Amino acid sequence: MLLQVTDLQAGYGKKQVIHGISLEVGEGEIVAVLGHNGAGKSALMNAIFGVIRPTGGRVLFQGKDITGQRPSDNVRDGLGYSPQGAEVFRTMTVTDNLMLGGFPVKDQRLVMERISRVQELFPALYERRGTRAGSLSGGERQMLVLGAVLVSSPKLVILDEPSGGLSPIMVDTMYEAIRDVAATLHASVLLVEQESSHALEIADRAYVLANGRLIYEGGAKDLARSEEDLGRLLLGL
Repeated sequence: MLLQVTDLQAGYGKKQVIHGISLEVGEGEIVAVLGHNGAGKSALMNAIFGVIRPTGGRVLFQGKDITGQRPSDNVRDGLGYSPQGAEVFRTMTVTDNLMLGGFPVKDQRLVMERISRVQELFPALYERRGTRAGSLSGGERQMLVLGAVLVSSPKLVILDEPSGGLSPIMVDTMYEAIRDVAATLHASVLLVEQESSHALEIADRAYVLANGRLIYEGGAKDLARSEEDLGRLLLGL
């Protein structure tokens, strides 16, 4: 198993947000984590990636215990993270933003090869490669954030609300890109969304959180087929 999270507990300050959550992501899997606003999805991803330190439980990545490990070390180990509302470096060019994503990679030739691969996945980033990132559209910035994560060539990509603030057309484009990332780059994806339909369409399995606790785990397609159950779960019922 690529990622194993066992009985994870975490929070902000004295407030506990995550209450004993366990989940797994296998090689080549796309796994969706769903839940209502405030369910604890972002806190869970922050605890997995080391942005906040867990107060209990374990996180294993490729068999290595990375519980509470620094995010920079996690990136070097092959874990990529695009947090909710992630921003680009607006005064820098698109290409420079992508090059920053390759900071863990010592071989600059390899970084440039990965940038070329990202530009194949996102042709708009190639077309705007010399443009300052601040002039990009919202959808293009989301692509750039994801692209910068991919330049580090992660084995697992964690995406927190990648559709946030995008138009319906751009949401479709983003999810096509996520599917391509998993297939073309042979990366697993742990995908966090409040809006469920696109996530369940591409996911292999799904987890649903409510109030910091796990209330569902199972096949994504099974959950998508039962609109009544899905609605109740997303309301935390």
